[in-house]
Amino acid sequence: MGLTKKVMVLFDPEEFKKVEKHARLKGISVAKLIRNAVEKMITEDAELEKKARLMAARRLVEAEEPVLEWDELERIQERGHLA
Repeated sequence: MGLTKKVMVLFDPEEFKKVEKHARLKGISVAKLIRNAVEKMITEDAELEKKARLMAARRLVEAEEPVLEWDELERIQERGHLA
């Protein structure tokens, strides 16, 4: 699918010179450089989010919580219904 959405990005003159120079060194247009930068940021953010979810899942799985016996669970449940 071709490019169909347009975005306007404003740079100060000095910053734009740096962007133009970088694009020229890479042999690509300024627009392509910006698209590449956005894609890289999105990919990196997705990887960070994935790592955070994996770490959270690992903490849940590795949690060492005491497991109550069945009769203790029943007593807790009964107390809840009596309150």
